Amino acid sequence: MEELETPPSGFVQLKGISPAEDDIGPFYYLKERTGLRCGFRVRSKNCNGLGTVHGGVLMSFADYSSTMSALKGVTENCATVSFNCQFMASARLDDWIEATAEVVKRTRSMCFLTGKVVLDDLPILTFQSVVKRLSKP
Repeated sequence: MEELETPPSGFVQLKGISPAEDDIGPFYYLKERTGLRCGFRVRSKNCNGLGTVHGGVLMSFADYSSTMSALKGVTENCATVSFNCQFMASARLDDWIEATAEVVKRTRSMCFLTGKVVLDDLPILTFQSVVKRLSKP
């Protein structure tokens, strides 16, 4: 079976910034008036022995969504210092999953976020994260 590759219209990939995310994904994002939506097409390399997306891949995607949302409109870098998640369901090969994250609080040095990963509007993972704000070199 040939895997689907194309993201939905409007989603773009941020290539070359993080080799790990390029290899695990590709992950995509879409800027909207209300915030940022991130997307990911499940490929065979992302699945575990049960035929569902590996939990570590979902966590990496949620972390990507968190850091992308923390950086929205800000010219800086960031590093995740804390990440917690709760698995509720899974996804399978060729599923398109999306994630959103909300900045709960932004201080001079940290950003606190909460978010969720969904499949067809049904939550499959919720998360909370803290990222350290870093200036660009």
